[in-house]
Amino acid sequence: MSVHRHRCGFVTLAGLLVAGKPCLCAHAQVNLPPGFEIVEFAVDEDFTGTPDINDCGEIVIYKRLESQWSSSEVYRYDNGAIVRITNNADSDVNPQINNLGQILWGRGLGNKSVTQLILYQDGQETILDEFKKSFNGRTLNNLGHVAWTRSQRWRNCPKKENIFFWDGQTTQQLTRDRELSNVSPSLNDHDEMAWELARFCQNPWASDIQVQFPDARIQIPSPDTQNAVPAINNLRWVVWTSETGVLLWIDSDVQLVARYAAKADLNSLGRIFVPIYSFQYNSYQPWVFDVLDADITAYRLHDKDEQHLNGAVNTWGECVWSFRTNAPYNERIWGISYLRRIRTGDGDFDGDINLTDHQGFATYMSGPVRAPGLCENRFLDIDYDGDLDLADFVRLQNAFTGASP
Repeated sequence: MSVHRHRCGFVTLAGLLVAGKPCLCAHAQVNLPPGFEIVEFAVDEDFTGTPDINDCGEIVIYKRLESQWSSSEVYRYDNGAIVRITNNADSDVNPQINNLGQILWGRGLGNKSVTQLILYQDGQETILDEFKKSFNGRTLNNLGHVAWTRSQRWRNCPKKENIFFWDGQTTQQLTRDRELSNVSPSLNDHDEMAWELARFCQNPWASDIQVQFPDARIQIPSPDTQNAVPAINNLRWVVWTSETGVLLWIDSDVQLVARYAAKADLNSLGRIFVPIYSFQYNSYQPWVFDVLDADITAYRLHDKDEQHLNGAVNTWGECVWSFRTNAPYNERIWGISYLRRIRTGDGDFDGDINLTDHQGFATYMSGPVRAPGLCENRFLDIDYDGDLDLADFVRLQNAFTGASP
């Protein structure tokens, strides 16, 4: 498996805005957010699935190494190094990672559908739940708490899909519908949850977005009837996908972020990752939207004939998503794109490189030995080699500006 490669030649333009709204022009050029760059890793001919990223810059993915799903294995990428987590004859898919370094994924025994939820930490696997039917969505927050859907009757009608929650010690059932589908849960770090309540047995199917707060359960109003795959942040913002596109709910107000869009993700500082369909390329292209008060600034991250989906964004605004080339299946190249912060030595991102940054470097200096889990201190690892040593210090000293006036 390859580690990473840089893509060069990006053109920087002003934000594509019309009266504060994004202009999603078919031929809009790439304009990365200031202070960010894109690298790629795990680029090869093996199928690559949904990635996730935590605030420490650790990324988890899964790859199918052969034609059978039983060859799907989980990997973790950390400061340029890729480590294989699983090695078995089962299907390990759709991993998620939190700031504690815990990894959650689904496992199907052999080539069967997912019937186990695996929670992994410090080299140890724990079967969090095992159910002979199926699971339809799972989520892991930074408290180490997990929510997931058991599909007790998903092939026939009426449906019976309900959400369960694990608080680190005990499991409880949160919904008890006997006919509807409670699927695709998303947890924030306050254990508040958004999910999709669907009526899959009617034609056409319909669904609404539910939000559970400590004191109330709310159904978010939507102009559309098919609302799916929500994500909730610590500010109680919710994004989801509908027939129209990606919608955003803030303080009881619903607004359209982007048309012709697929599943989105958002962080707690107002950055949203959205794949938007390109009629030019007949595929989804990755975009980022920064929401500040009433304004939305749009950044297009890619402009090539490839399919880009399944993204995640961390608190630092870094994004990760999967891509594949538009070629016949047995000729495709798959991989992971990573929108990461450029490391200049400004470790606290206050616009200068001063004694505060030097102090942080002195505190966390590791020497020329890879230091797993650098977390936010990784931004002082200017040469991206996984340690804080004299090579980084020289770069830091040469970039020194002093405090901003």
